[in-house]
Amino acid sequence: MSIGILSWEDPAPRATTKIDYAPIAASLRDRPDQWAVVAENPLTTEGRRETSRMVNAIKRCGAIAPGTGTYKAVTRTVTGNDGEKVLRVYATYTSNS
Repeated sequence: MSIGILSWEDPAPRATTKIDYAPIAASLRDRPDQWAVVAENPLTTEGRRETSRMVNAIKRCGAIAPGTGTYKAVTRTVTGNDGEKVLRVYATYTSNS
């Protein structure tokens, strides 16, 4: 078993994919009560993780424009254009007024 070396350095920055959800939230507000496909991810472990992150972020989109309505997001496993199974994220906005 290799133990490695002792090296003094700061950790490398985390590799993140920062998504700006404001444009998605704005598009959903423009068409209230209509569902939209907002993402499609491969049916893999990483695809499932990304899908889960996106669903949670969309549900929190109210933080972008507080008090304006409710965002909902769901996932479905579907057959993509290439015949492979994929995870789709669907989202909608409902006005509280």
